[in-house]
Amino acid sequence: MKHIVLTGGGTAGHVTPNIALIPKLQEAGYTISYIGSYNGIEKKLIEEMGIPYYGISSGKLRRYFDLKNFSDPFRVLKGFGEVKKLLKTELFAARTQSYCYLWSK
Repeated sequence: MKHIVLTGGGTAGHVTPNIALIPKLQEAGYTISYIGSYNGIEKKLIEEMGIPYYGISSGKLRRYFDLKNFSDPFRVLKGFGEVKKLLKTELFAARTQSYCYLWSK
């Protein structure tokens, strides 16, 4: 079984291209999972499509001064660790060969 993990979030503008791809990928025989932020708009949009959704910690790049600019890099690092762990879990371990094969083409 071929498996694709899609990601994107923050605004619907990053999610809608993935939403447009999902039906064609499913027709082509792919199993699809989605990784996004814990509470972003992408969670609602993807779950409505019946796609398995996995939330991770994420940060935001602000172009103005905000105290969160100091903590967000740590949220991004935490999210990186969460994704790494998620991709190593049994959920994706059985599909890793297909996933790696797609990247090698």
